[in-house]
Amino acid sequence: MAYADFTFYQRTYFGEVLETEQTAMRWLTRASDELDSMTFGRLADGFPEIAVHAEKVRKAVCAMADALYLVEEQRKAAAATKDAQGNYRPAVSSISSGQESISYASNSANGSVYGKAAADTVALSVLLRETAAKYLAGIPDANGINLLYAGVMQPCATA
Repeated sequence: MAYADFTFYQRTYFGEVLETEQTAMRWLTRASDELDSMTFGRLADGFPEIAVHAEKVRKAVCAMADALYLVEEQRKAAAATKDAQGNYRPAVSSISSGQESISYASNSANGSVYGKAAADTVALSVLLRETAAKYLAGIPDANGINLLYAGVMQPCATA
């Protein structure tokens, strides 16, 4: 389930990367899934009831959707084909005959954060976490627990 829709993406977030509703919903749904993982499923059971907090969650989803889309575009640009396991294989950028040298296109060569994230899953995780944190720092779920809190919740002792 996507926490933001195309109307929110266009009119409130003012997104321009995802141009069609079909494309937007694909990436907004994926970004929502990533956010669920990042927030340990807290949104599924405790989506913020305070309007300002709910809007921040939706904006985080939109920003993450843009990032995921741009990373995928980098992968496609540098990839000639997918192998049998679904992994992208880089395109050959040059071949030399003497000493048999082959050079491959590199996502990270262009220096963009999206290129680096396309080539490295750790860089992708960092990109998504930093993107979400811009919006979700200090934002609680409906139960009052910070969405990005990764600690252990202890039940309160009763007297």
